[in-house]
Amino acid sequence: MRQLLILLLVVPFLACRRDKPETGTAASASPYTSDSEERSREDGLEGTNTGSELEAPRLVPALRNQLDLISRGSQINDDNLNAYKNLAQDVVNSMVADLRRVGQADTGDFRALKDSVLEEIGGGAGSEHDIDQSKLPQHAARMRRLIDMYQQTMRGAADRL
Repeated sequence: MRQLLILLLVVPFLACRRDKPETGTAASASPYTSDSEERSREDGLEGTNTGSELEAPRLVPALRNQLDLISRGSQINDDNLNAYKNLAQDVVNSMVADLRRVGQADTGDFRALKDSVLEEIGGGAGSEHDIDQSKLPQHAARMRRLIDMYQQTMRGAADRL
């Protein structure tokens, strides 16, 4: 009887203890991984932003496509202009975040061009656009220049790393 009592106490203890992964470190509590903490920092969940990725490069092709449509000079309806305005604001904000992420100081040229481009399209996200259709080709040229300035600065930052 005594042996049965000891067995009943030992079995739950062994069954409930926490296993250590093969790496010898404690298991991760992250919902994105099932491996060690080091591995969760390395891999994470596919598609999640790790904080070290650049944001603007994945948005720039869509913006360039919109700029091509704008540059043709055809009339664009208000819904498309609002969508363009929101995309442009997202791209500009992403470019600023990327430049900060790589430690690039703003010489003033980027900020001045960024401010003028954002002022041209006006308002915050969700508000109506303030874009004068007759000035769209000039705006598109300035936006392209801003993108080129961003890409040149990022190439320079990559060369220094």
